[in-house]
Amino acid sequence: MSIATLSPAIAPDHYRSVMRHFPTGVAAVCAIDPETGKPCGMIVGTFQALSMEPALVTFSVTRTSTSWPKIARSGTFSVSLLADGQQTVCKALSSKAEDKFVAIDWEESRHGNPHINGALGWIDCTIKQELDGGDHLLIVASVQEMQEADGEPLVFHGGRLGGFRESAAA
Repeated sequence: MSIATLSPAIAPDHYRSVMRHFPTGVAAVCAIDPETGKPCGMIVGTFQALSMEPALVTFSVTRTSTSWPKIARSGTFSVSLLADGQQTVCKALSSKAEDKFVAIDWEESRHGNPHINGALGWIDCTIKQELDGGDHLLIVASVQEMQEADGEPLVFHGGRLGGFRESAAA
């Protein structure tokens, strides 16, 4: 008997309503599309460290994404950890625009991936696995190189973007 048959079906709206209470960081996953030679990218809120040895990261992407196939074709990508104040970058990379990078300040890494300038850090990766995750794909990637910068993170919570503020109790 599978676990799914033991649990009642969870309505997507209810699932979304509950999960929106959990804040996430905002990461830009970017590559150069080998078919066009142009940068492509998307925003993920599911990015996380998976393993230190070997250095692996993971994130999920909806199966209907039009950006992921372009990124996957390259086999390599970068993750820029967006900083507070980079809401316009987040909105541009979340859009359906043909050229999402038209107003984004970026530079190409030595691995050939777009790094978003002003981000808190970047991580160059090589795709290791795509796993079934229901209506999403779970992407596992090997870290090739990474760098950090100073600043505060851009945070997504309750459908809003903003900065992190330490509580008075801390």
